[in-house]
Amino acid sequence: MLAKRGGLGCYHNMNAHLAALINRLQEQPSHTGSLIVTLMGDAIMPRGGVVALSTILELTAALGISAGVVRTAISRLAADGWLLASRQSRASYYEIGAARRGAFVRASRHIFGPARRPHVDRLCLILLEASEAREAVRERLTRLGFVAWQGVMIAPDRPLPPSVAANVLAFTAEASGDTLVRLAAKAWRLDALSALYETFIRTYGEIAGEIAGFTPRDVMLTRILLVHDYRRMVLRDPRLPAAFLPDCWAGATARALCAALYAALLPPSESWLDQHAITQAGRLPPADSTLGHRFADLPGGSTRLGTGQE
Repeated sequence: MLAKRGGLGCYHNMNAHLAALINRLQEQPSHTGSLIVTLMGDAIMPRGGVVALSTILELTAALGISAGVVRTAISRLAADGWLLASRQSRASYYEIGAARRGAFVRASRHIFGPARRPHVDRLCLILLEASEAREAVRERLTRLGFVAWQGVMIAPDRPLPPSVAANVLAFTAEASGDTLVRLAAKAWRLDALSALYETFIRTYGEIAGEIAGFTPRDVMLTRILLVHDYRRMVLRDPRLPAAFLPDCWAGATARALCAALYAALLPPSESWLDQHAITQAGRLPPADSTLGHRFADLPGGSTRLGTGQE
């Protein structure tokens, strides 16, 4: 679990908003493994995918997490194939496991990319026949974004993979805008998701004007926490087309806020990585092109999200 530090006063040289974010992290059930996955997927994957354990420990210690807890979490991630360990002299290094790299790439697209087929305004309904393959088909449809509703599987209309289309009864349905919004709210439980987004907006909304005064390390910590909190929400988000969502959808507001903060945090946090993060060969390599295309669908997105490297 996270090491308690007794309140905001223990962070003498830290911005109050960042200290509050760390205290908030400490008050939650331990998500150390998930936090490490956030760091690896957001900051390390675009820069080669491998980093020294000492770099991870430096950042997690600043977040109030003990080294023992971090080592235990990393061991579990390695056992599950998320990370691959290596040693050089007395130093340990961890890289994203080859078998899990695809999962990191898909998650990154979901976190930083736009909704798929954003202009769809029709439903696809699928009836599942009673058969031995029924549960396997249901699981496949769930991975494709379908949910069970009133005895059928539904999703925004999209072409089905041939292997799925050949084994289901699929129909396309149209409805008024209000009907789609009401149906989506119930089927995908959007009220609960909206409440999470609203909490995120309140939590991070006051930080933007203060980033210029952060130290490079505190910028890096803020980036980790921002992406971690956003990631945990957006991976639950079905990313429905606009026709399925209410006006002033909190998810859109939260995404715009996250993008703006990320743009401000990115150059100084990349500079921190340049100076402090290490691999077996020394400093991290420069970021690849994927980093500059995060939130690229938003106005100025790919242009403003430069890595800060020449």
